[in-house]
Amino acid sequence: MPRIILILIIIFLLTNHTIGQVKEEKFFYMTSTGYSNHPKCIADKWRDGKTALNTPIREGVVAINVDLIDGEWVVKSPLELGQKIRIEGMGDYICEDTGYFSDINFKQDYWTVDIYMESYEEAVEYGRQLRKVYVLND
Repeated sequence: MPRIILILIIIFLLTNHTIGQVKEEKFFYMTSTGYSNHPKCIADKWRDGKTALNTPIREGVVAINVDLIDGEWVVKSPLELGQKIRIEGMGDYICEDTGYFSDINFKQDYWTVDIYMESYEEAVEYGRQLRKVYVLND
């Protein structure tokens, strides 16, 4: 009997399950802003009610920044399209939309996440806030 217990302990340790093991959370400090499907937020040619991933634009969606390089859109964010995130004090979101990357504010835009809000007024009221952004599925 003691031999079986010893074998089980060895198997347990070899499979990387240690007592008290905690998964390290991945997060970034990012500037968050609000945006809506309003002409002052989105150019008319992009105001079709769809995200960059062709899903309906809705609350719970965030946009990350992209840049047009050699005719191709390239993500310019530490976050990725399709990634689920948690914005501290706000809730859970999914990165399904993109916003144009500004050459003028490179560092600022790279560390920006835009939260979709139903109304333009709500987005303006939210303004710019520094938030901790956790990656939920990495």
